[in-house]
Parts: sequence; structure tokens; C-alpha cells
Amino acid sequence: MENNRLELGQQKVLEKSWYKSMKFRVTAVFVFVSLISFKIMLYFLSNVYHYRFDSFVIIGFSILVVFFISIFANLYFIRKHVISEQTQLVLDATPLCCQLWDSNLKTIECNDAAVKLYGFKDKKEYVRRFHECSPEFQSDGQRSEEKAAMLVKKAFEEGYCCFEWMHQIPDGMPLPAEVTLVRVNYKGEYIVVGYTRDLRDITNMKRQISWLEAEAEKIYYDALTGIYNRRYFDENMNHIIQLLSRSMGVISLLLIDLDYFKKYNDTYGHLEGDKCLKIIAETLSNNLTRADDFVARYGGEEFVVVLPNTGESGARLVAEKLLINIRNRNIVHKDNKPANCVTISIGVTTGKANFTQTASEYIKRADEMMYISKNNGRNAYTFGTL
Repeated sequence: MENNRLELGQQKVLEKSWYKSMKFRVTAVFVFVSLISFKIMLYFLSNVYHYRFDSFVIIGFSILVVFFISIFANLYFIRKHVISEQTQLVLDATPLCCQLWDSNLKTIECNDAAVKLYGFKDKKEYVRRFHECSPEFQSDGQRSEEKAAMLVKKAFEEGYCCFEWMHQIPDGMPLPAEVTLVRVNYKGEYIVVGYTRDLRDITNMKRQISWLEAEAEKIYYDALTGIYNRRYFDENMNHIIQLLSRSMGVISLLLIDLDYFKKYNDTYGHLEGDKCLKIIAETLSNNLTRADDFVARYGGEEFVVVLPNTGESGARLVAEKLLINIRNRNIVHKDNKPANCVTISIGVTTGKANFTQTASEYIKRADEMMYISKNNGRNAYTFGTL
């Protein structure tokens, strides 16, 4: 509302100024033409026509012609001046930095936003020093001067051009910007109007979003092993159940525990224990080949493997493969008889997904199967349907 009132006020001031200017000029022309015409009429009447009637008609008609020509000429120039003022008013009212260039890359005009963006004192300084507002080279390695000439030429030929440009404020601070060039007809000639959008805030915002995304990702990863953590498992497992319940799909889950891992820490120390957990996590991850399958550290020396759309036979094959590949890493563990190396015990379960299930139900069933594997001598897996 306030902007509309301001624009209306500016328009009234402009119209009033135009009217006063026109009234003054027309009055001045009328007085001037009248005096000259009166003097000419007296001269002709006294010296040439000796006050004949037809002379009055000729002279009067001539005066009217001259008078109206003068009025229309004045109106034309007044109107042209007002249009120029209106153009400048519109240019300065544009919130974006705006410049006008000719085909020789010479800056014709700019608006107040341009002066403010680059930190110049006024428009004259802007026009004089605008060539200083670009570094010697752009980010793609091209010289700024050569690239600018190419882009302006493209705008003249095609009528439109939009690109990103690295400007430089006179104090040396970089100014990333998006520049739009548009060809327009201005006072009978083609020029290019350039609109510059400051990207510093957007660039900083993108950096902040990327940082936040990276930080958000960290909450789903285990700091020690680098694989997914318990939080990721809880959230993703429930999502998988809900998703597969629509198609009555099946889910298999493997709960894995390292055999005699407390003895391993007591014998070799916690640093070696951490190394052992990293090797186990890497081995488990490397043996999952499908994009939807994932492994997570469930807690301590326990890991969980989730196999969406995998039935009993597929789950058994994965469990057998994991047992073999963990043994093949041959991580020495003298207190784990009779293997003398690190082994795992696995509890396996498979269920048909439905909306009423939760991740904890799969974990509970797999945990029951894992303890059967432990009681049966470890280094084995046990399967049980959910």
C-alpha cells in the first residue's frame, strides 16, 4: 500500500512538473511569436502593402502557421524530455542492479542499485570505473574482458543471455552474481540491459545447507566402524516394514555377535578390540551386494544385517557366507577354542511384512535364534521364522 502511494505521488509530481514546463514554454513562444509577427505585420503594412485588406489575411495566416508549428515543436521536445525522465525513474525503481551497455561495451547508464551494490559514490564514478569490477580471469580460466565481449555480442545477436559471473568490488572482495542480458530498443538504437543478482547470500546459504546435511548424516553413522548405527537401523527398519507391507513382501534380519569378545579385549586390549570391530564391520559390508541390503552396528560387539525382499533360503546363504568370510580374516583369538580366531554367532529370522510389525519384533526373534547358536557351540547360525 505504501509503495503504491509513493508511486502515485511520484507520478503526480512528474505530471505537475511536465504541465508547468509546457505552460511556461508555450507562453514564452506565444509572446515571442506575437511580438515578432506584430512587428513584421507593421513593416509590411506600412512599406509594402500600404494597409491593403488581403495583406491582413496573408500575414494573419502566416502568423498562425508559425505559431502552431512552434507550439507542436515545443510539445514534442517537452514530451521527449518527460519520457526520458520516466525511463530514468523506472530504472532507479528497479531493485536489481541494472546497467545499460552499447555494442562497444561502453556503459551508457546505471541505476541507484548498481551504485550501491559495487560501493561507488555516484553514477558518474560507476560509469567511469565499472571496468575495474571484474578480476582478470573468470573461474573457467577465460579472460574477463574477452568473455564479457563474447557474452554481450551473444545478447545483441540472440536477444537474451543468462550466466554466472564473478565480479569484484573495488576493495577486492569477490562478488558472485547471476547476470541476465536483454537486448532492447532505446532511443532508436539497440542496446543491452544487464540485470545483476547478488549471489553471495545464496552461496553462503548453499554452503550452510551442505554443512547441515553433512552434520545430519553423521547422526546415522557409527563413529568407530563407519557403518550405520542403531538410530539408522531403528528408523530405516520401520520404514522398510511399512513399505513392504503394501506388497506383502518379506524381510530377513540377521543379528550377529562376536564370540568371546570380552575375553578378546581382556587379552589384547581395547585398542585391538576396536581394530577387530572395524575389520568385522568392513567384512560384513563387503559381503552385501544388493543396494537395499545394509548392515548396522547395533551396540557393543553386536551387528545387524537387514535383507529386504529376501526369503529364508537367501537369508541362510548370506549367513553361511558371513560365517566363512569372518573366519577367513583369521583375526587371532587364542581364547576362542577350538577356532583360535575371531568367529561370530548369528540369529536369523524371516517374516512377511505387515503394518502391525515393528523392528523390535524382528530383533527379539533373531536374538532368540542367536542365543541358540551360542549354546550350540558358537561359530554358527540358527534360523527361526517370525
